Amino acid sequence: MSDAFSEVVGQPAAISMLRAAVANPLPSYLIVGPAGCGARTIATSFAAELLAHETDDAERHRRLAVFEEHPDLIVFERNGPSLTVGQAKEIVRAATTSPFEGKRKVILVEDIHLASLSAPMILKVLEEPPPSTYFILTAEEIPTELATIASRCTQIDLAAVSPQDLIELLLEAGIDQKRSSVIAAVSNGSIDRALLLGSDDAALERWTSWQQLRTTLDGSGNTATAAADRLLAMIDDAAVPLQDRQGRECNELDERADRFGERGLGRGRLEERHKRELRRLRTDELVMGITAIGISIRDDVATGLLSAVRASTSLTAVTEAGDDLRRNPNERLLLQKLFMNLN
Repeated sequence: MSDAFSEVVGQPAAISMLRAAVANPLPSYLIVGPAGCGARTIATSFAAELLAHETDDAERHRRLAVFEEHPDLIVFERNGPSLTVGQAKEIVRAATTSPFEGKRKVILVEDIHLASLSAPMILKVLEEPPPSTYFILTAEEIPTELATIASRCTQIDLAAVSPQDLIELLLEAGIDQKRSSVIAAVSNGSIDRALLLGSDDAALERWTSWQQLRTTLDGSGNTATAAADRLLAMIDDAAVPLQDRQGRECNELDERADRFGERGLGRGRLEERHKRELRRLRTDELVMGITAIGISIRDDVATGLLSAVRASTSLTAVTEAGDDLRRNPNERLLLQKLFMNLN
């Protein structure tokens, strides 16, 4: 591994800035970009280069940091809907300790945009960081209440990954051009989502089922309920490729511990991340389904199969369902309500 950034997809401007910062870094960096754009990968790659810089065994430091097992890389992830005050206290404590192996310590805090309650405590340590400690924060956005934290950091902006970059990634993974193009179009710029759909042979079948859904509805509650249950069962099946990948990640963690004589650091963090990934998958699947319904309605209007007036009612229901999805609703009830209002 000559450079930890070599596995990053897209984001050339951001990578160029971070590469230039490795030799003489500033105390804090804030990496901002939409979900799935690769912020976590870029953050750990930057941490790896910071920790490997001017060390006797750069490759070892780089490898450990990329796998988030380096003793001088401390990663903080939210365990619930937000970073807690307790985690903020632990961030402050970790920042004040000396590095274990080298001259640098890196603290990576993910989803800082969800830290409004703990922000004041984190801000304090950002304003007076120890000289050997470097912060890398990631966020999907910068809420007004976190503007002060953002002002203490060097901001690195990321964009959603382009469909062309996703297509190239999928082609390299051995997926054919036609399927890669479709997956890239429905992945919302998310690398993880694209790779997951690429490993899922039933993904396009699910997309088609959502697009054709309205032809199976008759306005009755029973039919809407049956359709909701059928599609939710398909979402359950969609989790299998992710669960398979997560199992491999756990095995790889154990294998690295055996191979390099290093403790299997990060097992708890890995398991927490896996739980969040499964929750995210369900949300992504529902977003994909709702998007497919919306596209099918617009296609029917364009071909004259559906009047603009009737389409307006259905599209309003689709928009409301998308908005409701952000509030972690009961999935079955959300779909039943949506299906009852489709034409």
